[in-house]
Amino acid sequence: MSSLSTSPDNSPFSFPKKVLTIALVVVLLYLFYTVFRMAFEVFLVFFAAILFGIFLHGVSQFIHRHTKMPYTWALVLTCLLFFGVLIGGLWALGPSLSSQSDQLQQDLPQVMASLKAQIAALPYGQKLLGQIPSPEEWVKSQDSLMTNAFSLFSSTFGILANLLIILVIGIYVAASPQSTTRGLVRLVPFSRRTRATEVIHVVRYTLWGWLKGTLFSMLIIGIVTTIGLMIIGVPMSLLLGVLAGILEFIPNIGPFIASAPAVLLAFVQKPSMAVTVIFFFIAVQSLEGYVLTPMVQKKVIDLPPILTIMGQVVMGLIAGIWGLLLAVPMVALAMVLVKMLYIEDTLGDYGVDVKGEEEAVKKVKNQPSEV
Repeated sequence: MSSLSTSPDNSPFSFPKKVLTIALVVVLLYLFYTVFRMAFEVFLVFFAAILFGIFLHGVSQFIHRHTKMPYTWALVLTCLLFFGVLIGGLWALGPSLSSQSDQLQQDLPQVMASLKAQIAALPYGQKLLGQIPSPEEWVKSQDSLMTNAFSLFSSTFGILANLLIILVIGIYVAASPQSTTRGLVRLVPFSRRTRATEVIHVVRYTLWGWLKGTLFSMLIIGIVTTIGLMIIGVPMSLLLGVLAGILEFIPNIGPFIASAPAVLLAFVQKPSMAVTVIFFFIAVQSLEGYVLTPMVQKKVIDLPPILTIMGQVVMGLIAGIWGLLLAVPMVALAMVLVKMLYIEDTLGDYGVDVKGEEEAVKKVKNQPSEV
């Protein structure tokens, strides 16, 4: 009995000790979460920089092969073309986009009032309006959403600093791809360095193919959407078309976001026009889903839709809008690593289809030190 009465569990200090232990665990978990968020933030910055470097390298290689221009000069030309197209596009389309954005901001209260009036005229319209937040509440919620979405990047570096880092590192990666690859390969044991080089080749092949297909889809969707909305008679067609092209970078989710303002503006003009716009966007997405995407995936990459959506959800929850932007290439990267390092190397199943692997193996055998 005496031993039971003096046991630590019955000690008057046992409860505070448990509380302190739980508090310590909570603090450690919070510190781990904070460190993970910071590390993931840095990883996203470098991953975006690598994507940009792969883009510059791919275009420079294309110019180098077809013009016999030295690669260094081809890279200089690529950078000049990139910034020239960017600045020229802003200079050419900037005034129109700015005026249409100002017009949309001025017309938004009238559009919302007209939309509410049309909804109120419907059966149970008043009850439905009661569930819809007011424009002031919607703007506040959007401000909060955007603040949370961009806080991941802006909290540590700032958006402009991140963009500068992406540009500098991307140009460095494109300027010295061999050095970058050798540096990564030296991180693995010597016996696995040949395989590591092959994996890097396939990763670059996959991401470059994804970039080409995505940029091509963005261009086509932007042009088709702009022309189609102009023909239908939707106001601010250029702004809506550019928005649709940019949001095409985010598959599955971006097209729905891009269609919302177009349908809203068309509905205010005429309800029948909104129906036409809805069918138009369905046709555009059918073009993207059944023509453009298969053209890319057939030759370069095959991403199951379920994995893409799951990746977008997870990345969106972790990193907001930036997670959505980089979710698909990160899923593509993960698929290459799983297929080559786990299914092939660990499980010994070499029947899995890894696009670009045969070319990578041949290239490494012929020129082991080249990227």
